[in-house]
Amino acid sequence: MRAPRIALLLFCIAAPLASAVTSAADDDWFRGKLFPPEIVLKNAAVLKLSDSQRKSIRQEIVKVQTAVAGVDAEIMDEGLSIQEAIDKNPIDRADVLARADRVFAAEARKKRAWIDMLVTIRNALTTAQVEMLRGITGEAGKP
Repeated sequence: MRAPRIALLLFCIAAPLASAVTSAADDDWFRGKLFPPEIVLKNAAVLKLSDSQRKSIRQEIVKVQTAVAGVDAEIMDEGLSIQEAIDKNPIDRADVLARADRVFAAEARKKRAWIDMLVTIRNALTTAQVEMLRGITGEAGKP
């Protein structure tokens, strides 16, 4: 009985975060301004990315994946910690909220790392390449 509850808790914590992180480039704040690495690399030939640009983008991807792996482990550990805290009777509200705050802080670090990567990738691109990406993503003519 405990394993399904833990799995459900982890899903409830991870699913919204995964959705938020993977759709960060779809957010109105970023639309037409920042581009996910998979779109940039998928269109490398059209964009005529230089070898140094490709290398820089790949390095950013690896950097973020490494950083996020540690954060994901932290989120999972804290999620289990929350589960243990809410199994107590009575539940210590302050303790559960403090543990939840640690999860939220970790999620924020994960999102920040993703945005940092997107900005670094954008800065590696020329103005012409950014305009081409806007056309590819249907955001042409937007600032």
